[in-house]
Amino acid sequence: MVERYGSLVFYGDIQTPAVKARNSTEYPIGAWDLGISGEGVNIALTDTGVDNEHPGLSSKFVAGYDAVCYMHTDPQCLLAGGREEDGSFDPDDGNQHGTACMGMASSTGIEPDGSQSNYYGAAPNASLIDVRIGTDVGAGPFENYLLEQEFYESAMNGLQWIIDHRDDAWPGVDEANHGIDIISLSWGITSHENGGSDGTDMHSRILDEAMEAGVTVSNAAGNDGPDNDGLSGMSASSLSITVAATDDHNTVDRSDDTIASYSSRGQRRDNGDGNPLNELIPEISAPGTNIIQAEGCFTSGGCNNFLGGDASDNSYSGRGSGTSYATPSISGVAALVIEANANLTPLQVKEVLKQTAERLGEPSAPDVDPYWNRDFGYGYVDAHAAVTLALFLAASGQSESVDTSLQNHLLSVIDSNGTINVTGHAWGQLGSIERVEYRIDGGDWDETTYSSEPGEIGALTPFMWHVIMNPEKLSEGGHEIEVRAVSGEGNSLPVLVTVHGSGSEGNGFSVPPIVIAGIASVFAIWVASLALLRFRSDGEIDSLLSNLRRKEEDSSIEEVLDAEIVDEEAID
Repeated sequence: MVERYGSLVFYGDIQTPAVKARNSTEYPIGAWDLGISGEGVNIALTDTGVDNEHPGLSSKFVAGYDAVCYMHTDPQCLLAGGREEDGSFDPDDGNQHGTACMGMASSTGIEPDGSQSNYYGAAPNASLIDVRIGTDVGAGPFENYLLEQEFYESAMNGLQWIIDHRDDAWPGVDEANHGIDIISLSWGITSHENGGSDGTDMHSRILDEAMEAGVTVSNAAGNDGPDNDGLSGMSASSLSITVAATDDHNTVDRSDDTIASYSSRGQRRDNGDGNPLNELIPEISAPGTNIIQAEGCFTSGGCNNFLGGDASDNSYSGRGSGTSYATPSISGVAALVIEANANLTPLQVKEVLKQTAERLGEPSAPDVDPYWNRDFGYGYVDAHAAVTLALFLAASGQSESVDTSLQNHLLSVIDSNGTINVTGHAWGQLGSIERVEYRIDGGDWDETTYSSEPGEIGALTPFMWHVIMNPEKLSEGGHEIEVRAVSGEGNSLPVLVTVHGSGSEGNGFSVPPIVIAGIASVFAIWVASLALLRFRSDGEIDSLLSNLRRKEEDSSIEEVLDAEIVDEEAID
């Protein structure tokens, strides 16, 4: 017997199918197959600028801002009269880093000759807000090892501009592309290059501010490996989505992925606020090793943006590695989630990514969270699962009620041998959970069975819950069980499980006789109407309809005649 043991499949790039945005042989259904591609979502690529003349990035520009301007080797911004605050300035990229990152977030894969390659970003229909915070040498204008970070004004200026203009109606674009949805930040700060931040530095605080203002922030964990001292100032925000990098070993198959040797590990330094959860950074991981890049003008040797050169004839070549390149993939996946459900807040987007991630590594802080790992965070991002959950929340009207401090996770499912047993655990990060409830196929909510009474269990202490059912009580076929933890007016993200009924003791979801009678009556009327149309002449039908209208008019007159005037004092 000959068995298939493996085959070589060539992809234009590994990253986008590996995160399950685009489908692949290994993962036949991707997020794009759900009809989601980042349409109407604006990503503020905050970097060295973007050469958006590149064929894979053309027509994406919505607005831009040059926070460097006066210190840049390309004087276009200065010649234009200085910084344009209204978003009308379109920065170029004299370094390549920003163009590469935007390609990983949202390249369409188009080649200079108009042909379609496989070099897609995670959200190929997302749009660009081009915010330049770095010079051609790839650093802020004052960034060096001698000055303290308070002098690094370009990054702060760029981020503040995004916050201030997050709701702007940009001229010349559809309303769907107004505002700013995401900050993609693949940037580091030299004074904290080897870690050292506790999340209270000015860069961490402004990223927190952006999240609270409604802009989802995806930022790089840094490239200092396992021995860093607590993450840098651009990686230590308490609220943003900090991204670790994996090494995909040039395969789409996620099972052979390892943490990239350079990826900075957690956890962050303690800021003394008494909340151990915000030290659990990074939060999510994606491929960042040996990633194909969209070429900016700079990479073409003789090309110079200021002298009229552009990237319109450039393709995709060269490869790069770093958490810088894992971050835009997460930004693209976040764009997919936001398109799927625009009502989610940035913290809810982050929670959806965490909840649906594929768990990797042993828990590094089990007393605080049973899933977080210092290498991978809460796991390897899964775009398909994240978009599926976001769509479900939108369809079920639960987006606004999701409380990200309520945790609820599936542990096991038994759906065989005459038994259905769905088991999970739940806990509150800030306090107790009142109850865990479930429903079947969108029906009424019932309370689960517990290992302990939820209200008696304090914060950060998981307890078990069970949904135990007899499949014979369910109609034959698949049924969806939805489980959520509840506290006050809020609920956790739901756990969704499909189980199967055998229906041998009848349908557990029997239809009331009155409904059956109603359906039968409607069916009879429909059949009669067909007979009427089939066996009556046009004149006879018109006559019958006229009689029906006359009877309706007579009935309405009788109803009026039956009415009587009642004295107001007689009304309760």
